[in-house]
Amino acid sequence: MSKAGQFRNSRWKAFLCAGSTLALLTTLVLTVAAASGAQAQTFSVFHAFNNFDGSDPNGDLIRDSAGNFYGTAQGGGTSGFGVVYKMDPTGNVSVLYSFTGQADGGVPTGRLLLDTSGNLYGVTATGGDPNCNCGTVFVLTTTGLLTVLHQFTGGTDGALSPINRRYGLVAVGAGLYGATTFGGSPHCDVGLGCGTLFKVSGGQETVLFRFSTTSAGVSPSDLIRDQAGNLYGASAGSNVAGSDGAIFKLDTTGKMTTLYSFTGGADGGSPLAVTGGANGLIDGIAYAGGSSLCFCGVVFSVDPTTGKESVLHAFGTVSADGNFPSGSLLRVGGNLFGTTFYGGTTNSVCSVGCGVVYRIASTGTYSVVYRFTGGADGQSPGGRLIQDAAGNLYGASTGGTTGNGLIFKITP
Repeated sequence: MSKAGQFRNSRWKAFLCAGSTLALLTTLVLTVAAASGAQAQTFSVFHAFNNFDGSDPNGDLIRDSAGNFYGTAQGGGTSGFGVVYKMDPTGNVSVLYSFTGQADGGVPTGRLLLDTSGNLYGVTATGGDPNCNCGTVFVLTTTGLLTVLHQFTGGTDGALSPINRRYGLVAVGAGLYGATTFGGSPHCDVGLGCGTLFKVSGGQETVLFRFSTTSAGVSPSDLIRDQAGNLYGASAGSNVAGSDGAIFKLDTTGKMTTLYSFTGGADGGSPLAVTGGANGLIDGIAYAGGSSLCFCGVVFSVDPTTGKESVLHAFGTVSADGNFPSGSLLRVGGNLFGTTFYGGTTNSVCSVGCGVVYRIASTGTYSVVYRFTGGADGQSPGGRLIQDAAGNLYGASTGGTTGNGLIFKITP
């Protein structure tokens, strides 16, 4: 197991699939039909990590104009603390940087940003300040030179955590914006602080907002930013009675507004990630709530003007359709694509299901694009999917033939 493996969320451990010895396979190509009878898709392993080039990939790949992919893996590399990698259009991976877990950071998480000069920006969940090991914000040049832009101290400036993968930076030209799960307000009943929203510019960090015991939500994760500079995000926990997380807006003046508070019931609870939706709506996933049969999470949409929430799909009504959404949504035309940690195929490898890739059509129809088996295709996919110019989908799953995770490809 990579060093990053020790940091997995204990809440999710109860659902992890039982281990099993898998036969070594070098190639996997499966043709699968969606549960609703949609056109067949072809699944293949695009790259299987070998620990030297990374382990436990985060997904959330980005692409450059030449068709190359860039991503992070939480483990593996020279020191076992994760890597930033480049993957060419044929699936060959080269390591751009291997973290040491020291001042340069360790366990990179979430989405990278690519600027017009080819520099990559991201965050690590550990390393940095030696007294805290609370993570860093970094930039990696095209020559492989890494510069730490900020080391979190765990105080009022915030602290990242390897428990939560839903980090990622937004914007570049006006600075880097992000969220921390912990730190911030020194008086918060979660003990480690309730989290912050921050900006890094010119090598300096500025805290834009500190969550507190009076916030509708705490422990924020991924952010999105609109053209006017307003920030939107999800806070997974809450200190306010009757609320199980929230969708919030921080405008350019620093005003914080709660757009929607989840109840943990049919509307969902513990939202993990948001993305820009159609017609100015905010789409997202919530890890809890939904169907009373399971409370296995929902896909939702929130109108930021009216504060109205709509549940697009509730997981758990049919376990084969997937449970517990794991990656932020990809919108392609009128369709939404996403992944789940569990549900789908249940077998001796995955007692609660190996996870699925799903689609929600513009008509609202939910269908399964692919069910993972826990074999060479891996299990428990996570992170947002990405689509190339030909319409192929790419994502990440754990396990696989090497046990270090893989990048998969689904062709239309």
